[in-house]
Amino acid sequence: MRTRAGLLGYASAAALALGACGGEPPTTVAGDQLLEMTADLVSYDMDTYFTNAQGIRTGRIQADSAYFFQDSTVVHMQGVEMTVSTETGQVRATVTADRGRYDERTQRMHAMGNVVLVMPSDDRQVESGELYYDPVTEEIWSDSASTYHNQGRVTSGTCFKSNMDFTSFSVCNIRGSADIAGP
Repeated sequence: MRTRAGLLGYASAAALALGACGGEPPTTVAGDQLLEMTADLVSYDMDTYFTNAQGIRTGRIQADSAYFFQDSTVVHMQGVEMTVSTETGQVRATVTADRGRYDERTQRMHAMGNVVLVMPSDDRQVESGELYYDPVTEEIWSDSASTYHNQGRVTSGTCFKSNMDFTSFSVCNIRGSADIAGP
């Protein structure tokens, strides 16, 4: 009898467990931010390349998510990583940022939020709230407070502008080292 009662108890528990699973599975609901999105196309893990006038690949942009609009050539991105390369493929600079805007027509990039530019070949780094890059003119600049690190020297200012080789570099309202273009 104990065996039969034990089996009935196990059978009852199993029936209850199976009955609990018999309902409809819950539907996953998108977050409010996703539901309110007006983008025509959303891409996750975006990976795009830009080229020079001769068609040679000179850069890559990766983003966690990208938002495309039919009436615009500008792509809005979250979680941005950009690499700028020479024509031979050597990395000239990398940029990381919280978000960014990339214009597919001009190939200009505007990185925003905790922007860090690293030039690995000569140990240079720029930190700023925003950074612009124009591959046609090969210029980078920021209209926000920026800090420039070069081989142990630190220079800060309210804005900066430079070519990609840092041979023509200017800082607004400079603070810190004045030897900003030296090796």
